[in-house]
Amino acid sequence: MNTFFRALTRIDHILAKAEAAVLITLVAVMTIVVFLQVVYRYVLAQPLHWSEELARYLFVWLSMLGATLGLQKRGHFGLDFFYQMFPEKRRQFLQFVIYLLMGSVLLVILVQGIKLVQTTVLQESPAMGVSMGWAYGCLPVAAALMTIHLAVIFFKDWNNGKLE
Repeated sequence: MNTFFRALTRIDHILAKAEAAVLITLVAVMTIVVFLQVVYRYVLAQPLHWSEELARYLFVWLSMLGATLGLQKRGHFGLDFFYQMFPEKRRQFLQFVIYLLMGSVLLVILVQGIKLVQTTVLQESPAMGVSMGWAYGCLPVAAALMTIHLAVIFFKDWNNGKLE
């Protein structure tokens, strides 16, 4: 079990570094695209017809991948006021239920996201003419990454005695 846990933790760290690199790239590309749109629209008086759409899709991907990294870093906000009112054993059970609910929601997002991508893969975006599957692909990708991060968090808590 210990070897499995170490491998899973290593994969989690590699994924988090890759996600951070992708997020930095997305922010840079989005900044350049929006800057070019402003220059072309107000300086050259010839707006780029595709820039707003690309910036929107990049922002959606940025938001979803940012959420995955937030989960990995345990950076999402929570209401722990009531959680802290419970005794330790009840908190352990409540944390297990929370992980179970999060996993269930992620599974729904993953399955429905895959269906959405399959449904929209032949549709073209209005301005760029690319498959809408790329725009909606962030849902199953983010759900899969969050599921991996959630599994690692669960195993870490289980291993540290928080969930026994």
